[in-house]
Amino acid sequence: MNKEDRAVVHVVDDDAAMRNTLLTLAEAASRETHGYQSAKEFLAANTEESEHPECLVLDIRMPEMSGIELLRAVRTNKWNIPVLLVSGHADVPATILGMKMGAVDLLQKPVDPSVFIDAIHRSLKISEGLKLEEAEALSVGRRFEHVTPRELELLALVTDGLSSKQIANSLKISIRTVANHRSNLMAKTGAANAADLARLFTRYKSSLSQQNQPRSAEPDRSN
Repeated sequence: MNKEDRAVVHVVDDDAAMRNTLLTLAEAASRETHGYQSAKEFLAANTEESEHPECLVLDIRMPEMSGIELLRAVRTNKWNIPVLLVSGHADVPATILGMKMGAVDLLQKPVDPSVFIDAIHRSLKISEGLKLEEAEALSVGRRFEHVTPRELELLALVTDGLSSKQIANSLKISIRTVANHRSNLMAKTGAANAADLARLFTRYKSSLSQQNQPRSAEPDRSN
């Protein structure tokens, strides 16, 4: 059983008939499904990301909390779940806003079954990729848990291509100390060689940058 076989499709639509239709189509694609009649019901039932691939199908126009507002809440909480928007109206401003917030696609009601199932497959593939990236980032982060600030400073210079002598001069330490730091870094991170160490450090910096990057959202003009 591969990861997509354990994937989950969430459908949020206040129209019971449409919700059941979308759930039936998702089930036909051999996926576990969960239906919600409102955005608030979805948020109450899902407090964290699943470890398995998943996607979220949202009706744009819903009472109390719209699909766009739910998408904003999901992104604000840094939940990297792929989202499909569904609408019975040609709501251009809402569509543009949804795409800016990372929606995978917009499907018009009544949905074409083959188009919907294809969109579900694409969304779950995206989710699977995101899960793999998150797992790798977590694994790399753990490798650097016990690396000291001084070692990180030295590693940045190593990655920039400086020689041991240049690093020693820059940090005002001996070449022997540089060698000791290198040895400690290899042991702490489990790097196979210098190239692997540089690759891990680059991935580590990238994950830190993504974690610290603020999410912004434009005002909701869908109503």
